[in-house]
Amino acid sequence: MINQPETRDLLTEARQVLLDSLAPELTGQRKYEALMVANAMGMAIRELEQRAQGQPEETDRTVTAFLAERSIEAKAGEDEAALAGAIRERRLDSTDPGLQSVLRTLTEARLRVNNPGFLKR
Repeated sequence: MINQPETRDLLTEARQVLLDSLAPELTGQRKYEALMVANAMGMAIRELEQRAQGQPEETDRTVTAFLAERSIEAKAGEDEAALAGAIRERRLDSTDPGLQSVLRTLTEARLRVNNPGFLKR
C-alpha cells in the first residue's frame, strides 16, 4: 500500500503555499480573501490536531459530568445545548465554581482552535 499524506500535512502545505507564494502577489480584496482562507485552513489544522490528542472528547466528558452532577438531562451529543438552556433558564447559579470551570474549559477549547494566541496573553 502506498503511504498517503495525512490531511493535516496536506492542509499545512497548502496553507504555506498560499501564504508564501500566492498572497504576496495579491492586493486589496483578493489579498484579504486569501488571508481569510489561510486563517480558516489554520483553524482546520488546529482542530485536527486537537482531535488527534483527544481534547474534544475530554471537553465533552467534562460537560457531561457537570450536567450529571446537577441532574440536568441532555440527549447524546447535545450537552452544550443543554448547558446553554440551563443557563438561559437560570437553573444554574452563575457563582457556582463548577459552572465557571466548565465554561472556562469550553472557552479555552474553542480558543485553542480559533485564536490560540489569545491564551498566551
